[in-house]
Amino acid sequence: MFKRATKSQIKIRLAFSGPAGSGKTYSALSVASHLSNKIGLIDTERGSASRYADVFSFDTCELNEHHPAKYIEAIKSAESAGYEVVIIDSLSHAWYAELELVGNNRGGGANFDGWKNVRPWERKLLDTIIGSRSHIIATMRSKTEWDTTQRDSNGKMKPVKIGTTPVQTQSIDYEFDLAGELSYDHTFYISKSRCSELQNTSWLKPGEELAEVLKRWMGNTPIVSPDNDPNNYRVKQIRTLLGIDTKSVINWLRFEKFVETPANLSKEEVDELIVWMAVQWSIRQGINDVDSVSSWFVKYVSNMVSEGYKEVEAIRQWMMQTTVK
Repeated sequence: MFKRATKSQIKIRLAFSGPAGSGKTYSALSVASHLSNKIGLIDTERGSASRYADVFSFDTCELNEHHPAKYIEAIKSAESAGYEVVIIDSLSHAWYAELELVGNNRGGGANFDGWKNVRPWERKLLDTIIGSRSHIIATMRSKTEWDTTQRDSNGKMKPVKIGTTPVQTQSIDYEFDLAGELSYDHTFYISKSRCSELQNTSWLKPGEELAEVLKRWMGNTPIVSPDNDPNNYRVKQIRTLLGIDTKSVINWLRFEKFVETPANLSKEEVDELIVWMAVQWSIRQGINDVDSVSSWFVKYVSNMVSEGYKEVEAIRQWMMQTTVK
């Protein structure tokens, strides 16, 4: 009855939640494209995913009826058609349909007789996702609220939109291997992960790097890509955030340190490169006092990191403060 457990048959169950504009569909497609070239997308957003047809290669199935049975039918159809990755964009519409089925028009309240008939369909949908022979990437809308605790450099209140819980049944995260929230600046904050390498991490514009970690976890990539070197990844995240082009960084590496990649740098040299990139960003903002920018950047980011912020988030806050000034 028992057999040795292996990861050879693992299929990814990944959930992106976030408010409108956080990049759920794009992130799902970006990760999927580095898992397989056979991607089927179940579109409940009236064809919105097709806006990325010039960036990614994928097929779509537009779902105009959102009863859980329709989702189940579409997932099984995608499996039968041989799609290795199935994107459900968005799973929240199934929840809306369930609420309507129990007589609650996308609102609160309790109709227990109604739920008695709907819960089995909800469970069947989740079981179909869990049992699928394809990788499943689901997007979910999240409730939008305003964080009024943020302040600008003058101490004035600076309201910031944030996403909170996914629009789906409670504890939906438990059904996925990896789940988290996308922010408005397209950073994916992982809140639940069965992959220890990804626990409590954040990913700016998730895509190839995240997919590579997932493939390693599944046991599909025995050789680690150079892109996953810690120095390379750190520099790429911050370079992307600051909007510094790759060619400029390569030139700095060659002429300042006589190397080809950040992987060949010490931690102190990577720190130096990051300060240089911050200065280049500041110059584009019309700030040319290099010494002042450098010292303030180092002090500000160091203080934020010592308070528990991740480096990318600390730099993002520094950018916001610099822009305000």
